[in-house]
Amino acid sequence: MVRLLITRLAFSVPVLFFISVIAFVLLRLSPGDPARLQAGLDATPEAIEVIRKDLGLDQPLPTQYAIWISKVVRGDLGVSYATRLPVRTLIAERLPTTAQIGLGALLLIVVIGLPLGIWAALQQDRLPDQIVRVVSLFGISVPNFVVGILLILLFGWVWPNVWPYEGFVSLTENPLASLRHTLLPALCLALSQVGIIARLTRASMLEVINQEYITAARAFGVPEREIIWKDALRNALLPVLTVLGVITGFLLGGSVVIESVFGIAGLGRLLVESFTLRDYPVTIGVMMFIATVFVMINLIVDVLYGIINPRIRAGYETGQAA
Repeated sequence: MVRLLITRLAFSVPVLFFISVIAFVLLRLSPGDPARLQAGLDATPEAIEVIRKDLGLDQPLPTQYAIWISKVVRGDLGVSYATRLPVRTLIAERLPTTAQIGLGALLLIVVIGLPLGIWAALQQDRLPDQIVRVVSLFGISVPNFVVGILLILLFGWVWPNVWPYEGFVSLTENPLASLRHTLLPALCLALSQVGIIARLTRASMLEVINQEYITAARAFGVPEREIIWKDALRNALLPVLTVLGVITGFLLGGSVVIESVFGIAGLGRLLVESFTLRDYPVTIGVMMFIATVFVMINLIVDVLYGIINPRIRAGYETGQAA
């Protein structure tokens, strides 16, 4: 297990490095000048140049990157051009909101998607299986922002005052109200992923329960419940676990749209606002934070792989796995 961790951490470093280079260069090449935005429309070229020098934008691009990355490796993400606050402070203020919505969405994905997939596999080609297929296809096909707009129309116009459909309440301020405000955006984030997990779980379960060892277990009189929940599900979860890891990372990215639709001041909305203002330190700081979380989630998935499947763990311990 230690060898697996070391290997995956070694792979993570170049991945994050290349992400930082691509993000830094593309952000600098995007239209718009932060110095001009700060100086105002009536500012003179001399005043704009003074601001550019103050922000360090007068340096060549490689020099800017070298200065920035040298601070990042020390844990300094820089200071916002707009608010003059440390980027770490801004991320720390917005992260709890996004994390709560993302975790709520992940919980809905697991609680709804896995049982639907297992149920569809056990009822193959019957009515329940057909229903799950239709529901999954609907969830995958409809964009989450469309679902969000429909929910806002439903609870803001058709059924007003039934469920909160905009804004956010902190969990520490009012736990019950916070959970109520979390449900709709979390449901929008989760709906398409529920369909993916349900379909994948169904396919994986069907593949496993048709294996010879499952047939042998039934022949030896092992109870069907034990075969399904102990033997089949354990092996069927491996591909599902991989996709769940990827989905968890994408939930942070998906929050960009959902937070804008529901008027929530989270990490995604901070990314949009900072890009609009050409606030480079905040934009790339949020992007690198999301990328780091994504890489760490995949690292956790690899470790869980080793826990669920002893053969993978044994391969790393003997040096036979990469």
